[in-house]
Amino acid sequence: MAEVSATDNSIVGGNKWYRYYVLGILTATYTFSIMDRQIVAILVEDLRAEFALSDAQLGVLSGLAFALFYATLGIPIARLADRTNRVRIVSIAVAVWSAMTALCAAAGSFLHLFLARIGVGIGEAGGTPPSHSMISDYFGPNERGWALSIYSMGTSIGGFLGLVIGGFVAEYYGWRAAFLVLGIPGLFLAVLTWLSVREPPRGTLDNEPQTDDTQVLSFKDAAVALWQNLVFRRIIIGHILAIFVGYSLFGWLPALFLRQFDMGQAEVGTLVGLIISVGGIPGLLLGGYLGDKLAESDVRWRVYIPIASLAIATPVLFLGMWTSNVLMACLMFGLGIFLYKLHWGPHLALVQQVVAPALRAQAVAYAMFFSNMLGLGLGPVLIGAISDMAMPSFGEKSLTVALSVSLIAFVLGAFWYVRALRPLRTEYVDTEQSYNQGGA
Repeated sequence: MAEVSATDNSIVGGNKWYRYYVLGILTATYTFSIMDRQIVAILVEDLRAEFALSDAQLGVLSGLAFALFYATLGIPIARLADRTNRVRIVSIAVAVWSAMTALCAAAGSFLHLFLARIGVGIGEAGGTPPSHSMISDYFGPNERGWALSIYSMGTSIGGFLGLVIGGFVAEYYGWRAAFLVLGIPGLFLAVLTWLSVREPPRGTLDNEPQTDDTQVLSFKDAAVALWQNLVFRRIIIGHILAIFVGYSLFGWLPALFLRQFDMGQAEVGTLVGLIISVGGIPGLLLGGYLGDKLAESDVRWRVYIPIASLAIATPVLFLGMWTSNVLMACLMFGLGIFLYKLHWGPHLALVQQVVAPALRAQAVAYAMFFSNMLGLGLGPVLIGAISDMAMPSFGEKSLTVALSVSLIAFVLGAFWYVRALRPLRTEYVDTEQSYNQGGA
């Protein structure tokens, strides 16, 4: 299939660098979303003391309260994004989640904070699906892994900034000030996105005609088409299992350091933020780059990389969880997060490759629904519950035990990526088709 130049004037508004500006703005929005999402992780001990919370309740605040609406609203918002202006959806979403983060500062009880975190999740539901869809219309098939990896750097940058800024502000000015400092700047970013980002035509870089509203599949038909796509279904299961570990780790790693090592909030926030960013950013970029380059000769490399990265990350993270040496813990967690992030770029690019342009935002939304309900929603809660149950036997090591158990999901995730290889070869390697229209 002939590839249309990614610098075509109709795509980038006459400026070949404009697509990188758009990618930068969208990456910034994702960074802000992760900052607002991650802030609870460094504030867990403050919130525990303020509202007398258990680990399970803290897991609800960092996971379920956010994920409940973030995941469920993502699908209808994505359907809207596949039919209407995606830039406006992203801009409104940024404004909503930023305002609700700032509102967390006024919480007077666990219920108030729970409701405010739900509001953050409602806002963030409109961020990633339309952003992925737009990036795929600004960058061609052989560049998408790299572009989506750059966008996904928001997880590492946002995690770093959320922990460092949140930890510093909380230690010296209180946890309420931390919510304000991270929430308010996002309102300005929302305005910038609305005013400066152009909506690209859909499918041009894939030689697919732009889809009008009357041609968009119904909710049921879209869901059936995605379910019947065997490659999509299996790599999503693999990613769900991987992200279960990722969200559990990111949500509880600051608490793990606070309990195992003699450090203050600002120190732990800086240290864990550096681990996430120094390990995560190179992993994202290298994974996206290798996935794009190697997939030019064999698309299955977009699956081989996740298989290897998750399998190797499992023992590395296990060692990090059980060492009593802080330097060794930092090295093992940094390497483990590097390996975990290595699978993101190839995975995200493959999702965009194996579904038609008119379903891209919805494909991301369905993936997010299951990933976030099972990963973000249940992950931190389940880890907190296991930690509570293990407390009588293991004391302060109970959280280590809970996180160690979660690593089983990495092994299962690698297994499901292996299961995607056969249909991927049948549909894309043997037949050289660009899109899979179904086929279980």
